[in-house]
Amino acid sequence: MKIAIIGAGWLGLPLAQALTKSGHAIVATKRSGTEVNKLQEIGISAIQYELGDNLDTQQLTQLFNTQTLILNIPPGRKSPSLDTFSQNMRALLSTAKYKGIQNVLFISTTAVYGNTKGTIYEYTPVAPQTQSGKIHVEIENCVRSLFQQNACILRLGGLVSPDRHPARSLSARKQIENGQQRVNLVHREDVIRAIEKIINSNKFGQTYHLCSLEHPTRQQYYTDAATAMKLAPPEFVEDLSLSSSKCINSEFTLNALEMALTYPSPYDMF
Repeated sequence: MKIAIIGAGWLGLPLAQALTKSGHAIVATKRSGTEVNKLQEIGISAIQYELGDNLDTQQLTQLFNTQTLILNIPPGRKSPSLDTFSQNMRALLSTAKYKGIQNVLFISTTAVYGNTKGTIYEYTPVAPQTQSGKIHVEIENCVRSLFQQNACILRLGGLVSPDRHPARSLSARKQIENGQQRVNLVHREDVIRAIEKIINSNKFGQTYHLCSLEHPTRQQYYTDAATAMKLAPPEFVEDLSLSSSKCINSEFTLNALEMALTYPSPYDMF
């Protein structure tokens, strides 16, 4: 299958490599020509593209001459304006539909549930609190509206890999709040396997979750993680409350994709 990956960074690059290894024809995008050259040097077909660029150019012909589009460019600090980000994403999706793209897989986030407490399922109503969460919901709705049964939304918990673990950023920090909230993490390898399953088995037309099966408290987990990783432990504000917090349930997704997590516990991710 011909697949375009918009955003070949920390997740998109290893995803492109995995899909290429599986026999798919991949074209990936990077914002700089230097990064495009790096991808081409390792055998990944790549073109320069930044969200907001003119979509009606010869340069992007290869991008739209594909069957499946994977959107992996979340709004972030580098976005000049979240309104502009949303407008540009809608323009990209509309052009993809017009150009004949069949399937779209949008990498979203479980942050769309905001501060909702308790067990969260794929059918739980969204309640975004942050501007980024609201933009994700808007883009999700746009994907579904345009591509309907050929749309797939994949909402991810906090992403982890050998070179990216939140315990490092929390190391030695003091007076951290919300220590009794539950962690919702997922390993990059499991995300890539899930995306491969969706594409290879044509599991579009659904909203999926992906998150580990265990949800220890932040205080317990990040203290244990710091010890295991030989980091200075974080210090949390003492909080004896037992109020519930958000726990992402991925059972439906795992059953639908017929897969088991390689990293079912966040303790497997050290």
